[in-house]
Amino acid sequence: MATVVIGIAVIYLYSKPTEVALKGIQLENFSIWADIGDPGAELQRLEPNDLWSAVRVMRADLDTLSTNASLLGKRVSMLLGKENFGGLSRYDIQGDARKVAQRTSSLASRMESDGKFPSETTTILEQSAALLDRAANKLFEFERGKPETVHIYVDPLKRAAEKLSKDMRQATSNISDFSKSAAKGAPAAPEKSAPAPESAPAVPAQEPPKSSEQGASSSEKTAPGTSG
Repeated sequence: MATVVIGIAVIYLYSKPTEVALKGIQLENFSIWADIGDPGAELQRLEPNDLWSAVRVMRADLDTLSTNASLLGKRVSMLLGKENFGGLSRYDIQGDARKVAQRTSSLASRMESDGKFPSETTTILEQSAALLDRAANKLFEFERGKPETVHIYVDPLKRAAEKLSKDMRQATSNISDFSKSAAKGAPAAPEKSAPAPESAPAVPAQEPPKSSEQGASSSEKTAPGTSG
């Protein structure tokens, strides 16, 4: 269902009339982009052992974040080569956004196929947040000293990058909290008791050997009625 909603939103974004057009460039209204609020917030309402639902929630949220990152890159690409935007290509902001979109989408697919959170989940999300921070900083650096028309286009892109970075870190935090709760709620593995030592096989008691004196006394016995 979430994928269908995202698809409709993307079609709407690309087919809607341009609200403000300066020299043929579409001015993006990022307030209508897919906003999932607090990514992974629903994990807080799940039971710690409900990993299947947790993966399903994060798969949908990460797909949305991936879509927004892809749109950010495409919007930056639309500005390349336009008047007053010369030199923007050297920052490769669209490349940073594309990396985030690909990594996040790949992570979401792995979650679904593995049925759990891969061990590198938080690392990937933190690296994605760092890339988006860098993209926002590049946009800030690029627009410095530029005409007001440049700020009109760049400021929404910068805010979008900052919002995506915040969402990535929030998703990391929520996943980490859920994983810690799941680890605490997991039943402890039973301790293995040491095997009992094997008892030595019983040795049958042996009769003591007859002494030579006993044998001699018995041979000296005679039949009744005889005397020495």
